[in-house]
Amino acid sequence: MKISLAIAKIISISMVIALFQATTLAQDINKIDWVKDLDYLKNDLPVMHSNLFFQYPQSLYNEDIEKLKKRAGHVPDEAMFIKIQQLLAKLGDSHTSSKFISKLSNTYLPIILYVYEEGIFVAGVVDNDESLIAHKLISIDGHPINNIIDSLRTLYVAENDSWHKSNIPNYLTNYDLLKYFGFVKSEKVKLQLEDYYGIPKEKVVKAIHKDDIEKDEISYMRFSVRKNKRPKTNEIFSQKYFPKDSLYFVIYNKCTGREDQQVKAIQDSLYKDVNEYCTNHPKTDKKSNDNKEVKLLPYFRTFRDTIFQTINTKPVKKLVFDLSKNGGGTTSQGSVMIEKLAQMIDTAKTKVYVIVGRRTFSAGVIHAMELKRLLNATILGEPTGGKPSFYGGTDSRYLPSSCLQITFSRSQRKTTLDPVTLDTNTLMPDVLFPITLQSYTSGTDPIF
Repeated sequence: MKISLAIAKIISISMVIALFQATTLAQDINKIDWVKDLDYLKNDLPVMHSNLFFQYPQSLYNEDIEKLKKRAGHVPDEAMFIKIQQLLAKLGDSHTSSKFISKLSNTYLPIILYVYEEGIFVAGVVDNDESLIAHKLISIDGHPINNIIDSLRTLYVAENDSWHKSNIPNYLTNYDLLKYFGFVKSEKVKLQLEDYYGIPKEKVVKAIHKDDIEKDEISYMRFSVRKNKRPKTNEIFSQKYFPKDSLYFVIYNKCTGREDQQVKAIQDSLYKDVNEYCTNHPKTDKKSNDNKEVKLLPYFRTFRDTIFQTINTKPVKKLVFDLSKNGGGTTSQGSVMIEKLAQMIDTAKTKVYVIVGRRTFSAGVIHAMELKRLLNATILGEPTGGKPSFYGGTDSRYLPSSCLQITFSRSQRKTTLDPVTLDTNTLMPDVLFPITLQSYTSGTDPIF
């Protein structure tokens, strides 16, 4: 009996030791080797990028990386993701960035913000007090909004004010970023706002996970019914013909389609070995959308052929391309379509317009310039978020240990040979239409 008891004790101790070793091993496997990742940024990214140090000197970049190495292991992983993004933002290339937001908790304030000429306003709420809508945001937990913006702007490259307007609303509502910079301390956050008459209002809201938000829980700003409302769509492209005015309205929200999707799937398979560890062992949040089934996009050629057919069979006095939400993508298919349109359309009989805005970026800017050059288009709207000359042709890789996805530019793109235009930081419309709260609440669409 004594021998059996001794053996049992030995077995029990062995099991405890084995369990401890297994736990320790699992922790070591999950622990991020930040030095390895930072060395990748130091040695590999400059080789892959077409001209990484066109604005920020390599010596300063390397110094920053060495400073981050010293902090590795002394700050939380979430903080390291943010610090790497701040480092990449210093480079000054809006196409060179990281998917650092996907590594955070995906927790947001339950409000939707929009930047009008009059300031930053609540454009919608998530399952919350609808009386907050159309109120101007003044501060968060007592911190003036401009102070918060100064910190958040270190996270992205805003080459012009339009791109800043496009980006800042999502950053301002990101609870993880507000907490990182010390602007909030708990998930209950106090908002200081003003109504239309300047009367102050305070409201405490609770941060929520993005995946807990249902579409039917979101209430948006709604005012007068617009009589002359331009067509809109959440799809990547659409079109509508107005027979009364012989007006053909084409919406091109993103330069992609099923064809582009298929090509990228092939490219991803070719790069699988390069990113094998991260593609086979993705480190994602439990609620992440990364592993959801990819939605099949509509074919671009069907969209393109519909445009050609309409122009060939119907009178078109005004052709409008709405690129105001076009954040870029693959240029080749759109460029070929525009070249064909230039052969089909007599610009003496058909007036061509292009609508641009703060979200018009990268390939969207290229197509706006092509329509202006080849079809003598008049450009309307806000100044674009993208520049006429920029580094683009993006590719991506994963950092080898953390699996943080990094995007970078492989080429420099120029939309014109005019040196004056190339030196500007935005494409300025021929006719400027600032987006004001007053026009929105009155129900008017000045461009249309």
